[in-house]
Amino acid sequence: MKRLKTLSIVLLVVYFASMYQGAILPFIEGIKYGLSIAKYEDEANIKTQEFLLMDVEPKNAANTIPNEINLKNGQAVLVQATNISVLINDLTEKPIWWMAMNAFYMALTIIVLILGIWIPVLFVKIFRSLQHSWEFEPINLARINNIGQLLIAIGILGSIIQLINILSAEYMVTLSNYQFTYSKVIDFNAIIMGVVILIMNEVMRIAIELKEEQDLTI
Repeated sequence: MKRLKTLSIVLLVVYFASMYQGAILPFIEGIKYGLSIAKYEDEANIKTQEFLLMDVEPKNAANTIPNEINLKNGQAVLVQATNISVLINDLTEKPIWWMAMNAFYMALTIIVLILGIWIPVLFVKIFRSLQHSWEFEPINLARINNIGQLLIAIGILGSIIQLINILSAEYMVTLSNYQFTYSKVIDFNAIIMGVVILIMNEVMRIAIELKEEQDLTI
């Protein structure tokens, strides 16, 4: 049980670290980027449309040319973009389907944020339960199962969000040298982690049931 408590603490720390890296830092950078966009719009007296952190690939890799300078030796080097943010002048009129899709995008984003907050709450509840009892309570199995399901849900919803983001960008923007790519649309990391947690939870459930049967037999 002590080992289980230690692993729970490690898992909680790792999850919060991943949340900081994957959510908090991008949020802070997003605020800074938003302020710079607002300043640009105010100075240029225009309204813009932003598409942030878009995965791209070159339309023709054979035609790429050096576009940066290595300040160490002054030689030209090729910097190939794989992830970019696009800022364009906003269109005054957009089709209804585009507006509906972006409203759906915002709703899904809010749902993912709520699910992301609920997961550490479940982790804390599991840890507090382990602190007050040497036995692994059945409710913790339900909590772990919920965590796995939430991670899978976040992975699926996040993939849909990214898909909508790309579709919206493709309607508004056509780049000369790059094209948006769907190769990283699916968030396999969250989905795989959720499935692994569900499998481990099922193994723990079976082990606990076997132990209880042995205790009753004895």
